[in-house]
Amino acid sequence: MSGERLAARIEVRRSGFTVAADFVVPGGECLAILGPNGAGKSTVLGAVAGLVGMADGEIRLGDRLLDGHEHDRRVHVPPERRRIALLEQKSRLFPHLTVAENLAFGPRAQGRSRREARAVAAGWLERIGLPDVGAWKPNRLSGGQQQRVAIARALAAEPEALLLDEPFAALDAESAPAIRRMLADELARTGTTGLLVTHELTDAWQLASRCLVLDEGAVVEAATPAELAAAPGHPFSAVLAGYSVVEGRWTDGALVVGDAVLPAVGDGEIRDGARAFGIVVPQEVTLSTTSGAVRSRVSAVSVHAGRVRVESESGLVAEIPVGATAPAVGERVWLTPVGMRVLGEADGIRAARRQTRACEPRF
Repeated sequence: MSGERLAARIEVRRSGFTVAADFVVPGGECLAILGPNGAGKSTVLGAVAGLVGMADGEIRLGDRLLDGHEHDRRVHVPPERRRIALLEQKSRLFPHLTVAENLAFGPRAQGRSRREARAVAAGWLERIGLPDVGAWKPNRLSGGQQQRVAIARALAAEPEALLLDEPFAALDAESAPAIRRMLADELARTGTTGLLVTHELTDAWQLASRCLVLDEGAVVEAATPAELAAAPGHPFSAVLAGYSVVEGRWTDGALVVGDAVLPAVGDGEIRDGARAFGIVVPQEVTLSTTSGAVRSRVSAVSVHAGRVRVESESGLVAEIPVGATAPAVGERVWLTPVGMRVLGEADGIRAARRQTRACEPRF
């Protein structure tokens, strides 16, 4: 199977703002769309699926026009005829069908014989490591097993594109990595074009070749997952990548946060007095109970990979070794960042305008 090129220019009017995104996903590749809640990510996915009406724009999959104008007439291909599959957080398996019947549903709907559909289902059960559950009803499966079957059911229908709406969000920390790896392998094996909506840079890193970051309906950054991790150009991207992000004003070559003046390096031209965001890796933020640059209340304390992560209401995050004395949630502490980089309020949007040229549709 060979994935089809997906080219989209989408404009959807929502209450409060317009969702606008232009992108191309080469055949067989996956594009990740990231952004805060309410940014418009699922709206973009819904438009591509044909479930959300567009005010303007055009969507093409391979040589087929799915939405837009052609020969002076409006074209809208209904969802069931787009050859696009949608995979969501919940598996949404048919509860009255067996696992094998769920997997055979797509091939049967496409007109394949019962024997062929059963063979397809059996092949997928082997491939996802569940060869003995074909006669089970979905309610006998664990959450992770249900999502494996949902992935297999979507791909068994041989879609030309697969839309993924936070497919790992409902999974526990133990099962998510294995299912993420399985999905990446199957997308590569089948050559299926993918469009992924996620809050996790880990998902994008493993599945996608490029990322778009949406905020209030606009594309504010476009980059590879590695570029987002190494040098994020927007505050939300920085949070995704695990950086400390603190908001202030750029004044006389420093970031002013309340009464604190933080030495920093401006990223590009930032107008004096403009709203700006400082980003710094948590390992470069020192923590003290007696003195420092910014005094703030601790909002969360967590442990990961031998380090204690201390988050503050200011946005600054520090990491200290396990075994060091950690402050309690609600305690006021001093935090001092070193090597801070500052983004102007519009930096992410400017970066997106430069970088999205590689993602712009060519109809």
